[in-house]
Amino acid sequence: MVALAPAAAASAATTSTVRCASASPQPHAWWARPAAARRQQRRQGGSGSSSTLCQAGGKGGDVGQILRDALQQPQQGQNLAYLAAGNWLRGLGIESQPEINRILDIAMNPNSMFTSRDRKQPTNPHARKLDVEADLKPLLAFLTGEAALTQEQVAKIISEHPALLSYSVADRLQPFFAYLTGELGLSQQEVVSVVQQRPTLLGVEVGNLRRMVGYLLEAGNSREAVVEMLATSL
Repeated sequence: MVALAPAAAASAATTSTVRCASASPQPHAWWARPAAARRQQRRQGGSGSSSTLCQAGGKGGDVGQILRDALQQPQQGQNLAYLAAGNWLRGLGIESQPEINRILDIAMNPNSMFTSRDRKQPTNPHARKLDVEADLKPLLAFLTGEAALTQEQVAKIISEHPALLSYSVADRLQPFFAYLTGELGLSQQEVVSVVQQRPTLLGVEVGNLRRMVGYLLEAGNSREAVVEMLATSL
């Protein structure tokens, strides 16, 4: 075996450092740099990002891998959110993995290729990354509490209308149920019946729902007839 000469070994050990230096040539002595450059370096607290990357490479790190890891962090966070939400859905009683994938894609992907089962709402403008603690648990607490639905009913409604997972409780669901029980005067049992029969009604903005109901009542329809329309045809 032929041993490397000391000079060759030193050259091999410092290859990455030499390459970095050649990519961004700078005078070694700070006083040899223009005054403006020295002031800029003092403000930045160092010689710049290229120097940082060179130092990472010189310490045995893979600069390319560092950059790839940084780019992958948002995707990794999204994958973790999908995993946590999937486990939450299983706890709710939805066991099928393809069904979980469909539900979460509609709820979290604004460009989802899935459609709701009635195919009237092919996209979900409210789709976003969901957090179990901040989004899903408060949603379930509201639906099984104030809205008086059972957990089994909630699971079925989510399967029928996955976009429900992305709705804000305070901004959307509370006003929706308050309108049905307040202005329209439905009992909780009637509201539960309507929502079970027509889960996609939850996707209608309260203002639009109020206008539709007002028009139907002004047209001479009875309250009972309007409730039936809400559950079947609107």
